[in-house]
Amino acid sequence: MLKIIVAHDPNRVIGNGIEIPWHISEDFKHFKLTTTGHTIVYGSTTFTSIGHALPNRHNIVLNFTKDFDAPGCEIVTSIDEILRRYKDTDEVCFICGGASIYRQFIDHCEELIISEVKKEYVGNIIFPEYKDKFVCYKEDEREEFIIKYYKKK
Repeated sequence: MLKIIVAHDPNRVIGNGIEIPWHISEDFKHFKLTTTGHTIVYGSTTFTSIGHALPNRHNIVLNFTKDFDAPGCEIVTSIDEILRRYKDTDEVCFICGGASIYRQFIDHCEELIISEVKKEYVGNIIFPEYKDKFVCYKEDEREEFIIKYYKKK
């Protein structure tokens, strides 16, 4: 089962260059708690911005070539391989960015877990529109953000 996990501001900003425009430790803890023990998929730019494989998860980096250097990660060269492995299974696979990866996978995901940051930020990386394809079924209010859970319509 494919799920997207992302944090964005009210304007769907997820980044400014390769940086996340905010630092909310409670959201990082939520991300870690939610994804630990599962497979996570992200692009090579996101991997580079993190700088290392995330512990206690099966890290998959989507890159055009197998020879991308990502210690501790499996390198996959096409979204089709991820779809074959995880789309119609009970095993949860989290799609973790960046913007291009989100755009390629959003129509294949059953659920979105969105940390909607309350404050607006300046940024040039935008999460794709989703509210016409998904419906929010649960919210968890936090001080600086709201965790919203969406299911495909």
